[in-house]
Amino acid sequence: VPLDIETYCRDPAVITRTMGFFMTTGSILAVVVGVLAFLQQRALDSPLPEGATIITSHPTLDAILGEHKDVIGMQYDGYRNHCLTVMNLAKRRMGDTLSEEQDDVLAVAAAFHDIGLWTDGRIDYLEPSIARMEEYAKRTGREKHVKLLRDTIYYHHKVFPAALASMDPLIGAFQAADSSAFTFGLLPFDMSTPYRAAVGKALPNKGFHNFLVGRTARHFFSGQVTTLGPAPMFVL
Repeated sequence: VPLDIETYCRDPAVITRTMGFFMTTGSILAVVVGVLAFLQQRALDSPLPEGATIITSHPTLDAILGEHKDVIGMQYDGYRNHCLTVMNLAKRRMGDTLSEEQDDVLAVAAAFHDIGLWTDGRIDYLEPSIARMEEYAKRTGREKHVKLLRDTIYYHHKVFPAALASMDPLIGAFQAADSSAFTFGLLPFDMSTPYRAAVGKALPNKGFHNFLVGRTARHFFSGQVTTLGPAPMFVL
C-alpha cells in the first residue's frame, strides 16, 4: 500500500515522536556543549606547561603568505592564524625540539597546505597546493625538502592516520595539529589541555571556519558531487 506522506506527517503519534527526538537530541547537545565549554574554560584558567611557548608570527610563514595576500583576500588573517595554530600544535607534539631545518619545513608546509583554495579556486586543493609549494621550493633552494613537504601537505587530512607512524614524525605531528585546529581540539581531543586552549585564545579563528563551511557547502550543492564518499581534500 503506497504511503500517504501528508497523512503520515499529520499523525499525532508521528508528530509526538518527532518532537521527542528533537528535544532529546537538543538536550544531549546542550549537555555536550556545556561540558566542552567547562573543560575549555578550566584549561584557560590553568597555567601553561613549563617551557611551553606560543608563536604569533614566523618570518618564513609571513613572507610566503605575504606573497599571496591579495589572492587570499578577506580570509588572510584567519588563514594566517590557522597556519600559526597548526605550527604551534605540531611543534608541541614534536616536544618543542625542532631543528632549524625542521622549523623551516614546518613553516613552508603550513603556509602552503591549504593555499590552493585561493590560488586555484579548488576544493580538491591538495595537488594545487603541492604544486605551488614545489615552485616555491625550487625558487628558494629548498629542493632537498620537497618530498617531506609534499608528504606533509598531502597527508594533512589523512582520515586513518595510523599509517603515518612509519613516516617522518613531522608528518604525523602536522596531521594531528591540523585536525585539532580544524575541529577546535575535538579531534584529537586536546581542547581541554591548557596549551591548546591558550593557542586558541592567542590565535582567534577570525572567520576562517565560516569560510571553509561556506566553500564546502557551495561545492556539495554545485552539482559536481555524484557519489557518496569523503570530501575531495581528504585522503583515506
